[in-house]
Amino acid sequence: MADSEFKNKRAMAMRRMSGADFLTMGSDRMVFVKPIDYAGVRTFGVFSASGEELGTADSAELARATAFKNDFDVATLH
Repeated sequence: MADSEFKNKRAMAMRRMSGADFLTMGSDRMVFVKPIDYAGVRTFGVFSASGEELGTADSAELARATAFKNDFDVATLH
């Protein structure tokens, strides 16, 4: 199968995915890091793809490092 044919089939399959399919795709290994304020103190929250807060850290670097150490892929939200 040619590379372009494979890409076309993959694109067609993605077009058939429902919104729920997209929501669950990779959600078991993706976390988001975003700045949050607790009682006037800036921390960085680590959230699951579904929005559940998993923890906090004093810095964005520490939050990302902890997530990587636990085998998560990290996205930063602003």
